[in-house]
Amino acid sequence: MTGRVSLPMYDLPGLQPVWDAWWRGMCRAMTDAGVGGLDEDLTRLSDHVSHWRDPAMRLSQTCGYPFTLGLDRDWQLVATPIFAVDWCMGPKYRNLVLVRQDDAAERLEDLKGRRVAFNSEDSHSGYNSIRWMIAPWAEKGRFFGASVQSGSHLASIKALAAGEVDCCSVDCVTFALIAKHGIVPTDGLRVVAEGPLVPGLPFITPRSTPDAAVEDMRSALMAAVAEPGMANINETLLFDGFAAVPASAYKAIAEMESVAVDQGYPALI
Repeated sequence: MTGRVSLPMYDLPGLQPVWDAWWRGMCRAMTDAGVGGLDEDLTRLSDHVSHWRDPAMRLSQTCGYPFTLGLDRDWQLVATPIFAVDWCMGPKYRNLVLVRQDDAAERLEDLKGRRVAFNSEDSHSGYNSIRWMIAPWAEKGRFFGASVQSGSHLASIKALAAGEVDCCSVDCVTFALIAKHGIVPTDGLRVVAEGPLVPGLPFITPRSTPDAAVEDMRSALMAAVAEPGMANINETLLFDGFAAVPASAYKAIAEMESVAVDQGYPALI
């Protein structure tokens, strides 16, 4: 029996067939390199947490925030993707705070009292990072006039474009993919603030995977993505390789939560 594989983090509508083809190419190249036992077909479940609770899952992807909140007890890092996105630097990425083009806001503090959308409370780019950014301007634990949980970065962007909220914070890779492929129009939106660079969304494998097997998987991923036959589909997905990032580097994400809490701003409100 082969192990399941899921890549839920950037699996946007319209890009699912592309990710399917990308993984099939990766899986075949990894098998040729001697690292097999992985499904060629991606598993898709109802929500991202379900992927990490599936006992048959052998390779998946997570946001760094839930990884630091306890997911690291059951999962370990394999490799961190590198994306060819202007707001990224190597395997690091950042959140973008977006407003509509016609909004008068010129900087983050201008959003005081406004309506914000976020995807979920366990998201670094949608919740943790903007909370850290806003904390210095919060008063008595509040900054925004209203806070709306949208369920996804795409839903946050749609709510912003429709005028249902005044701002949102999203993953810069997600935003770049949405803009590149026209998943929803983004020309009516602009970036009002950029968050700090932190390690990107890593590929992970269960803690039960032996160290030698993790090393083999990491090497195989790096070699497979560099295969000439992957070049075109990598470009489509803005994928530019993998890096080996230590788990200790993700502590910066947890520290941002601690800083916001210490400043009296534990929730994005």
